[in-house]
Amino acid sequence: ILGSFSSLVNDMYLPAIPQMMRQYHTTPSMTQLGISATMLGLGIGSVLWGSLSDRYGRRRILLISLAIFVIGTLCAIFSPSIQLFDASRLIQGIGAGGSMVLSYSIPADRYTGRNLAVIMSIVGALNGFVPAGAPLVGGFMTDDIGWKGIFIVLLIIGVLMWIWTTRRPESLPPSRRLQATGLKSYIHAYSGLMHNRRFMTYVLTKSIAIGLLFSYISSSPFIIQTHYGVTPSHFGMVLGGNAFALIIGSMMVARAKVIKHSLVCGGTVMCLGAIAEAIILWIDGGIIAYEIAIIPMLFGSGMVFASSNSLAMEEGRSDAGSASAILNVIKYLFAAIVTPLAGLGDIMHSTAIVFLAVAAISALFIIAVSRLTPIPTLQKH
Repeated sequence: ILGSFSSLVNDMYLPAIPQMMRQYHTTPSMTQLGISATMLGLGIGSVLWGSLSDRYGRRRILLISLAIFVIGTLCAIFSPSIQLFDASRLIQGIGAGGSMVLSYSIPADRYTGRNLAVIMSIVGALNGFVPAGAPLVGGFMTDDIGWKGIFIVLLIIGVLMWIWTTRRPESLPPSRRLQATGLKSYIHAYSGLMHNRRFMTYVLTKSIAIGLLFSYISSSPFIIQTHYGVTPSHFGMVLGGNAFALIIGSMMVARAKVIKHSLVCGGTVMCLGAIAEAIILWIDGGIIAYEIAIIPMLFGSGMVFASSNSLAMEEGRSDAGSASAILNVIKYLFAAIVTPLAGLGDIMHSTAIVFLAVAAISALFIIAVSRLTPIPTLQKH
């Protein structure tokens, strides 16, 4: 549930983006900046809350971050301009970053080896289930209550999550917490992880794949609704159906004999799908062709997300909060940079160029992963 929360924050209001653009009298790129602001906030929140949770425990930090999310959501609802809305989305993302980073740290507190890989594949599948349902629900809500109504629902969910967290036990006992205090101890933990070549290879591989996913997410309202003429409610159904490819890809990882092999296989499928999608967008091949190419891209992405999560958290389990923070902040920073590029100029051509560029970079890291030796504890015997 915690891992799905940040996806819910981004995906539920996607069908309302064209409506918001008209209401605020702004451009697609400026409206998409709200998604970038949220991802930047999620990255900042991941660093902040991940490190603090290693020192003070998961539960207390989660309660604070959810309270900040509620405040940011209230500000977004009452924003009189797109600039203030985007700023509110930054605050909202910082708060939601707590739930995102702890959704990786808490399993690492409780599970190791193959069990951790299985749990991470389930987390990945749930992260795919929310994108499947959120745009569908958001599409129908856009027609009835508008984008502000969607944010009111997010506000209610945030409050309920805070209440739910007060009833959950702590997963990191005091004996296992970071005992040193001060900025120097946190810098040392981050430095050690960022100098770990294997860990950073897995992190960067996932981060680039996330950039590809969010380029698709941010451009899809304008391509599917504006260009292809699909209604908001039907758009939600299309986006929701596509997200099931992510679920299936994530669940495939739990059955893999060697987790590294599932990362290489998934990355290859993802890159090939992205290249095919770029060609279709460039020649305006129609919505059927658009859908045919997007399915393998998302299926491969699901495999990349679940396997890279398992490999990175197993490698960095001694500082699980900091490892989860790095895993999240780098992926959201990359996504925040890439996302607005898909809205520059002709959106069909700009999105195609972004897909090709990201696929090329991703392919280089997939090759790097293929040269690493597998982690023994994550192999099935």
